[in-house]
Amino acid sequence: MPELSRRTFLFNARGAAIAAGGLAVGALWQAAPASAATLPSTPFTVGVASGDALPGAVVIWTRLTTQPTEAGLGMNGQGPIPVEWTVAETQEDLDTRPLTSGVFVAEPQYAWAVHVDVTGLKPGTVYHYRFRVGDWVSPVGRTLTAPAAQTDDTVRFAVLSCQNMAKPGSGIFYFNGIADLATRDDVNFVVHLGDYIYDFGRPGHLPPRQIVSLSDYRIRYGQYKSRLALLDMHARFPTYTVPDDHEFWNDVQGRAPGMTVAERAQLAAALQAYWENMPLRGGPPVLDTASGLMQLTLHRRIRWGTNLDLLLTDGRQYRAPATILGREQLDWLLDKVATSNTTWTAIGSGQPLSWFPNGGGGWSAYDADRSTLTDALAGRLASRTQRPFNPVVVSGDIHRGIVTHVRRRRNATSELVATEFVGPPVTSTGDTDYDRGADTGAYRASYAYLQDGTLNAYRGYLLCAATSANWTSTYVLGNQVDLPNGTVSTGDRWRLDAGAKVGSVRRL
Repeated sequence: MPELSRRTFLFNARGAAIAAGGLAVGALWQAAPASAATLPSTPFTVGVASGDALPGAVVIWTRLTTQPTEAGLGMNGQGPIPVEWTVAETQEDLDTRPLTSGVFVAEPQYAWAVHVDVTGLKPGTVYHYRFRVGDWVSPVGRTLTAPAAQTDDTVRFAVLSCQNMAKPGSGIFYFNGIADLATRDDVNFVVHLGDYIYDFGRPGHLPPRQIVSLSDYRIRYGQYKSRLALLDMHARFPTYTVPDDHEFWNDVQGRAPGMTVAERAQLAAALQAYWENMPLRGGPPVLDTASGLMQLTLHRRIRWGTNLDLLLTDGRQYRAPATILGREQLDWLLDKVATSNTTWTAIGSGQPLSWFPNGGGGWSAYDADRSTLTDALAGRLASRTQRPFNPVVVSGDIHRGIVTHVRRRRNATSELVATEFVGPPVTSTGDTDYDRGADTGAYRASYAYLQDGTLNAYRGYLLCAATSANWTSTYVLGNQVDLPNGTVSTGDRWRLDAGAKVGSVRRL
């Protein structure tokens, strides 16, 4: 059975009691449509989430399943299910003074996923939301809309990546960093840069084999999204997500030539399951007629007032031997870099843009795309006296928290064009010694420790804050992911001043 938080249980029990008592307390509690499903237990086992926040809109999400880790999801051949949703400014107003509400019909072909794009909201405002099916009521979610474009607010966000829950061999890892993040009061939103699930077949995984089919992916997401830490984090903050490779399969190249029929089917299944499980704006994957592959547009811009443009990139769907982003996405990114007018222009990438002499992969294997982007960054920096430009990269993938700088070319004498903060993994670990042979002109720190002669990464999350004066990145880290009650703690804080020369980042 999936873990259920105390909060989930209390809200479901309360909803059932009110419905049974026939008490009318606002739009959420109106009689369910006649075709509503009758379910023996709560269908909200994978919680609620919100995401893709704009100044006047936000997506709210849930997915109906009574048994998220079983084939069929415990839905017993159910057809389309009407799901009532309600949004209000406070939790109490959900019962007495809802702001807006409606019914979304969850379809079985999409695993009863619910994506509601709630519009007409006020910028920079906290909202609460809730779903209902029959007598079952979801946990209450909290979300936040982005501020108006000209608002000079401090932006605080967390960066996550690489949350493998199955240990090599046997056993499971615990999401200590995410559990800590879910308790914070100083975060506006969360960015997930990929490897939300892992495709591996390990004893700690369900199913305990390499996942291939749509059913496999749905069960694996059900296992991950049943974790208490993720349930609580998603119910508290809006998230913006992009995948890396393990949402598909290891080292996937989404536009690799010669992809087999089976690989094309697996790619389509993985994309559909990703859409079903993330609070994304827009519909499910569609067929790209040029490639003959299913496609889900995931690169997008997050603008948070006057202080942040965060440009999220998708480094897997369009990847081929000669390109990491594909022409269309690269052109989009170049345009946004050229036209960004916020204090900080940040690129969110699943893989590091920096060059590591002792470690390859990521953008370093795609010199044409990398050089085109770094030339664009250099060009903006050269003209920053006429128009402010402060470039930052946040990334993941390599299972190590690292503070470094992006060089224009992959050599130790090329100019620096951006500061890069590589976020730590949530649980995954790696033994690459990035300190050995490091590019000392670009490199600042990496967060790892020796245990029994083996190099291990500290795990946790990256916390970023952007103002009109500076950017601060804080590494929140621990080494107790083997323990269900393991902890993380605030570590190094790094500061960049707006307008300062690239390379001037300093430890506070």
